[in-house]
Amino acid sequence: MLKKTTGIILILLTLCLFTGCLFSLPTDHLGKIKGDVTCDFRAGRNATHMNETVKTDAVFDKDRFVELYNEDAKYDPAFYKHHLNRLDLRINVEEEREEFEEIAASEVNFRAAFDGKNRHVSLFRYDSKLYFFVLSMGGASQPDEQGYYYKEVPKKMADYWNPIYDKVIADKEADRKLTYGSFNVEEAKSHDGKFTAKVLIGSGMVTVQIIDNETDSIVSSFKPCGKGQFYGICWENDRYSLWVQTDTSYKICYSMKESRWDWQIEEGARMPDYIKGRYD
Repeated sequence: MLKKTTGIILILLTLCLFTGCLFSLPTDHLGKIKGDVTCDFRAGRNATHMNETVKTDAVFDKDRFVELYNEDAKYDPAFYKHHLNRLDLRINVEEEREEFEEIAASEVNFRAAFDGKNRHVSLFRYDSKLYFFVLSMGGASQPDEQGYYYKEVPKKMADYWNPIYDKVIADKEADRKLTYGSFNVEEAKSHDGKFTAKVLIGSGMVTVQIIDNETDSIVSSFKPCGKGQFYGICWENDRYSLWVQTDTSYKICYSMKESRWDWQIEEGARMPDYIKGRYD
């Protein structure tokens, strides 16, 4: 019986190879979780690699997590790089920079620790839908296929995870309203009150406007980073130089040059010691 079954499987595999009927095998599989589970959440660009977790009371069912994990594991990049048409969303970074920043910043990473193991899954949101990231393609050798590719989360699964996703994002945004060190996430006035830097957080990139308070006019506007990277702005105490803090502890300095209309990144600028960042 075993030989007969093996023979049938080999015939089917041979037929698939000749007909081009390839299929994707799961890259990993998680069985039923027994016992207690500790869950935590990370949110923002590169959430998978963050040490900092979101302060939230959101929870998830462990059986639902197993379903989500195994669904994500189905989409093997080695298979789908030859079947890109089976994926649901492509974003070309070169042509769709803001769209890429939006979906990159939308990442929420769900992590479960149990029985000495640690498993996690990331979900991304774009145009009100949840996605798994599958692979990136392109470069000089494949310019026509360049892009980041995603698979939409099945609707019934998304219906369960969307409220949890929303809760984590809302709690992260509430925490974001705090001042991080010397930095503020909403607005800040220059040392003499002449200028106000105002933050506009959209769906993708963060926009910073420099407003002349005497004329109430916008004299400059720039987009320093994505929404998920932004951790506030801060002026220097004695000149028109504005610092922007990001989630990687990287800080960018924008300074007024020849006129109030001329604001540029000051390469090589050294942040004064009296300005304290989130992690300082």
